[in-house]
Amino acid sequence: MENTQNPLVSIIIPCYNYGLYLEEAVNSALNQTYQNIEVIVVNDASTDLFTLEKLEQLSQLSIKIIHHKENKGISATRNTAVKASAAKYILPLDADDVIDPETVEKTVKILENNAEIGFVSMGTRFFGDVNDIYIPPKYNFYTLLYRNIVSPTSLFRKKAWEQVGGYNENYIYGYEDWEFWINLAKNGWHGFSIEEPLFHYRKHGKSMIDTAVKNHHQIINQLMNTHGDLYNPITNKNIKNNWIKTVAQKQNSKSFIFRTMASKKSGFM
Repeated sequence: MENTQNPLVSIIIPCYNYGLYLEEAVNSALNQTYQNIEVIVVNDASTDLFTLEKLEQLSQLSIKIIHHKENKGISATRNTAVKASAAKYILPLDADDVIDPETVEKTVKILENNAEIGFVSMGTRFFGDVNDIYIPPKYNFYTLLYRNIVSPTSLFRKKAWEQVGGYNENYIYGYEDWEFWINLAKNGWHGFSIEEPLFHYRKHGKSMIDTAVKNHHQIINQLMNTHGDLYNPITNKNIKNNWIKTVAQKQNSKSFIFRTMASKKSGFM
């Protein structure tokens, strides 16, 4: 899949006993309009016979499959996949979810044209037991500290992952992706959000999100302990003020561009 014009993108898929959905996730990764991709599936020591058989079937495709000898959890499984990747950009995708065919094409374009952006998020379409669409607000670091506004399936730079040491493997009850986005932003790699539901999240029975919600207060305490410097009242206030200024500057810039275009159309410039 080597392409000298378009950078390689790795779509990484951790899998633990999700053979029922895995093929659909893999196919959505392979059927991207952006062609220079590799798909890496990491089997996190699945015990389900159907999942093991499905992994064997999928090994016939042009994808890379890695097997953990023992169950390590979602963070470690994603880290295993990224370490095995030769790509410039990484897109995590859970084994029971799918992505829109244009997901990689649209997110790569943002990172290629904006060197200061570390990751690109997107809207979510829920399907299965729940049918709904969620479009997150525009990226704002201060908001992110208190609310996870970034999709778990977001394209990020591998060098940014390397800089922060990857996903924190101490987060075993959920919100590991939230902590990762905060850590990226803390190290200067801020995000951007595409206001389209390119990520399709399958809601079925109990999931990792349900576990995270159940342990919400415990994980929030863990998050604030991990990044206590960001939640320090003085630092926190500075972050808030900086992002208020950033948003205002962007709005003023857009307003100026709009006024300039309007003036040109009306003949005043």
